[in-house]
Amino acid sequence: MNNRKVFEEGLLRAMDAVAEEAKDNSTKILAELFKSAILKPYKEVYYQELSQGRVQKENVEKAVDFYFSDASVTFRTLPNLTDEEKDKEIKAARQQLNTIKQMVLSMLASNNIEIIQK
Repeated sequence: MNNRKVFEEGLLRAMDAVAEEAKDNSTKILAELFKSAILKPYKEVYYQELSQGRVQKENVEKAVDFYFSDASVTFRTLPNLTDEEKDKEIKAARQQLNTIKQMVLSMLASNNIEIIQK
């Protein structure tokens, strides 16, 4: 793993820790926005690769992570839910991320998109 990837993974873990330890919704939103900014290039590369009929597994997984962070920000801004309810739902959804990633990869493969493992 190159230095950029190590640094990136460290930042993503740090933002997860910030969001986990934060007491207020605003800090959690900022942490997710920061993660989204880090992950956005993977989403863009994923769409470029998809148009060519072959995608790298890492780009698919990071694109799913991007969309999860982006959706978490939107979910945290919903009215009529307490911060505790939002935390509970986001935590439950986060536990399903690996399953979602596998489902996306399977769907791509079933649509004749080549999955490239690095």
